[in-house]
Amino acid sequence: MIFPFQSFKKEARGSCYYLIRVFLIGFLLFASIQLHSQVEYNTGAWAMGFSQVRIHDRISIHLEAQYRDHGIFNEAEQILLRGGLNYHLGAQAIASAGYGRITGYTADGEFMNTPASAENRTWEQFILRNTTGRFIFEHRYRLEQRWIKTNLSNRYMDRVRYCLRMTIPLSRKTLEKNTLFLSFYDEIFINLTAAPFDRNRAYAAIGFQLSPQASVQAGYMAQTLGVYTKQFLQIALFYNPDLRKKK
Repeated sequence: MIFPFQSFKKEARGSCYYLIRVFLIGFLLFASIQLHSQVEYNTGAWAMGFSQVRIHDRISIHLEAQYRDHGIFNEAEQILLRGGLNYHLGAQAIASAGYGRITGYTADGEFMNTPASAENRTWEQFILRNTTGRFIFEHRYRLEQRWIKTNLSNRYMDRVRYCLRMTIPLSRKTLEKNTLFLSFYDEIFINLTAAPFDRNRAYAAIGFQLSPQASVQAGYMAQTLGVYTKQFLQIALFYNPDLRKKK
């Protein structure tokens, strides 16, 4: 015998999976349209890897690598390597500082030819997280000191960034193993030593929590610099091992 609440649970689960399928199909169609409708280099690719290695109740190591492409994985635009230390103030708050190296390449027809720019960067940030129902919010405040070298000049710049991210578990109520989820964020970049507006990034993705330590995301980002907007198809892998001794 099937009780009414059991029937309701089955219908809700079916509706959830239906919405997931609709989102996936819509995302693939949208990506396909963008790829065929944009001029050369107006749609790029972006691959990212992030790791937060927990070594103490209060301390973890941040490791990050990003590869940005002028087109769809055919010619490098930028390679970013970033590392740092995180201090966990609590379950929902993290203070961090670190160093990054960013190398830029022009679209000259040769894969990873002589770099057009090289940047050394130090950074400090504060992350605050909170949860409301199924919605997981993350606020990231970052300050950057940038030493940029190009073929024409050397310059120093300060920049602040604010990112608001929202994650929504779909197949389960919480973000746990084998959970399908959506992720959205918007990040604005403001220069302190030049024209104020630097860029804005708007992002939407679908992800899967492979385990408590690992997840993968595939999504779309629009990056606006001035009046020019470039679109990126993105894929990201997150792996956060816990090296603390088990009590």
